[in-house]
Amino acid sequence: MDKPKARPGGGGRRPLGALAHSMPVLIIYAVLLVMLVVLAFVSPRFPSLALTNSLMLSALPLVFAALAQTLVVLVKGIDISVGPLISLVMVVAAALMHDSGWSIAGVVALCLLIGMAAGALNGALVVYARLQSIIVTLATSLIFGGLALFVMPQPGGSIPGSVAAFVTGNVGVIPNTVFILAGCLLFLWLPVRKSRFGQGWYAVGGNETGAFYSGVAVSRVKMSAFIFAGLFSALAGLVLAAQTMTGDPAMGAPYTLNSIASTVLGGTSLAGGIGGAIGAMGGAFVLTIVVDILFFFRVSSYYQYVFSGAIVIIALAIVTTTEFLKSRRAKAVPADDQGHPGGVPK
Repeated sequence: MDKPKARPGGGGRRPLGALAHSMPVLIIYAVLLVMLVVLAFVSPRFPSLALTNSLMLSALPLVFAALAQTLVVLVKGIDISVGPLISLVMVVAAALMHDSGWSIAGVVALCLLIGMAAGALNGALVVYARLQSIIVTLATSLIFGGLALFVMPQPGGSIPGSVAAFVTGNVGVIPNTVFILAGCLLFLWLPVRKSRFGQGWYAVGGNETGAFYSGVAVSRVKMSAFIFAGLFSALAGLVLAAQTMTGDPAMGAPYTLNSIASTVLGGTSLAGGIGGAIGAMGGAFVLTIVVDILFFFRVSSYYQYVFSGAIVIIALAIVTTTEFLKSRRAKAVPADDQGHPGGVPK
């Protein structure tokens, strides 16, 4: 019996597909490298331990916010409540935390629970009430923002110096923020990403109907994405509180737009099912360095929103154009005898 003939080009398809999926991540890190070169020219302190620590401190809350946004986008959602939730966690920490081991541990645990509860609320309204995520999170953003103002109507409170030192200090020449980020990735993101829920985020985002018929618990998978998004938002709020050593009910607001920008820049598809932590981190660092470069060029901080919005629009335009070209190429590929794309026409 003759062996079936291999389709031309079939052997090279898988590596090319993998390269296509990793291309946005490669691009964002190439952009990051260019930004670092530009920063080296404009900053008299580059390279230095102080500037490196400052960059890591500025980027870490946005990295966590971007990870939160990435989780929701992976399951075809979007979270407008990231910023207000960061503010809520921040003011709760500043209002309740005292300089004792039990107080610090208890308040940190409470803040993480608040983040997860907020994520569960968003998820329940999206999954079980079948509401659009952008509408749900817009409404809950007002709730979280109102609660933050209720807890602390104006900036105040305090964070113990030991907590601030833990976040802002160094071990030798390495900033503690590097260890915090590495620990969260190794002991939180990676285990969950490789779990059944983590695999389900990509399956549901890629094809929800197909995932359902493959035995994926779609509702629970979506709920888990929102809950973990709340957890990462809470981590962003705790880090931001430790950096400023105070609480501010409005400080988290910019992180909503910036988290979306970081997620899109990092190659996470707004159509769901494609993306991850590495790209989101790259997007967050690029946005942080852009702000620093603007600062050295003495551009007003008010224009940061303009640049962030422009970056989101440009990234969305690139993603939309790429998806359109892919669909055009897919339609142009002829089918084989069984109707599979990629066959050679007779």
